[in-house]
Amino acid sequence: MSVEDRVPLRSAKITSATEKDDTYLPPRKVIHSSEQGKWTRIFYLTLFWLFVVLVAGLTVWGIRYS
Repeated sequence: MSVEDRVPLRSAKITSATEKDDTYLPPRKVIHSSEQGKWTRIFYLTLFWLFVVLVAGLTVWGIRYS
């Protein structure tokens, strides 16, 4: 038996290490996505509607009491 038969090649180790693992898990960000974008949108829509109500209220108040 020669030395080549007893010792595995280095390339064989590399290919076994790079094979896809059966227990692969996606990144945490994919599983538990952040809701920050959703809350940011709600926050800005709320600010917008508060501004619209404020302008409408001040306009009505100004017309009524001037």
